[in-house]
Amino acid sequence: MAQYDTIIRTVIDTVYLQSSSNDVDMIKGIIEISNSSISNQISTLNVFIAVFSLFFVITGFFIGAYISRLEKRIVDIKRQIEDKETVINILAKTVEETDKKIRSDISGLYAQLRDEESITLLKRLEEEPQDINNLCEILLARQLKPDWFVHIRTAFYNLLELGDVANESVGFNPSYKQGYLIIIFQDYMYYAINDDKMWPEIKPLLVGLINNEFKRDIIKTTSDFCMALSEKKFTFDKCSALVEYLTALNNSKYSNLPELRNIFEEMILDRNLLPDAIDKCTNNKVYLKLFEINPPSEAQNQQK
Repeated sequence: MAQYDTIIRTVIDTVYLQSSSNDVDMIKGIIEISNSSISNQISTLNVFIAVFSLFFVITGFFIGAYISRLEKRIVDIKRQIEDKETVINILAKTVEETDKKIRSDISGLYAQLRDEESITLLKRLEEEPQDINNLCEILLARQLKPDWFVHIRTAFYNLLELGDVANESVGFNPSYKQGYLIIIFQDYMYYAINDDKMWPEIKPLLVGLINNEFKRDIIKTTSDFCMALSEKKFTFDKCSALVEYLTALNNSKYSNLPELRNIFEEMILDRNLLPDAIDKCTNNKVYLKLFEINPPSEAQNQQK
């Protein structure tokens, strides 16, 4: 009986061991399957995270670029606002100053506007030199500034390039060339006498140009002429020019104007120039009334 019990226990133990071994194998299989599933899930998760990270990076790049662009636009808009604000402030200041000028210095404002208009007219002559007939009287009524000589010189040279047209006239107006010479003689004699093209054109017309001027104009022209005679940098024949001018003046309505004698005597720095010119005029039988020089016959009568 005991022997059967032993056999039965052995069989039971064997069955138990086999059952346990099967359970272990099954558990191992389950664990392996679980590990494989977990590993696949982890791999999938890693891929998802990588894709999400890439998407996040790309999205972040575009968002950053958009924000940067938006920031730049804001900076540009701010700068434009500041620039416009500056312009507005300048305009406001200009308006305020203009208003003050209108209220307190209307004559100064008018003079400034007139100067701007004069420059515009002179530039017009540069483009259309024949328009001098329409603008001559306007410019003669104004005091032209030395800086503007470049405009009248350019216009005059442009007229000369037209050839015979320069000597033409319209109606009772002087010729185009004469219109320029009248202005140049009145306002720019200081420059004209040293100009190789202007002075030769002026010399034959000196008497007419002098008679065409008012008293204050001939005083200014003569002052400018004497300033040029005293200018060391000018290289023209000063004695010959002075003889030409004195001769024309002696044949004009201003032949005995005292103010002109004072100008010649005080403004010509070369003390030999005026006496030499007077002697040459006398030798040429031009007896200058301005300096009380009479013809020989009258001088002899005065001595008697």
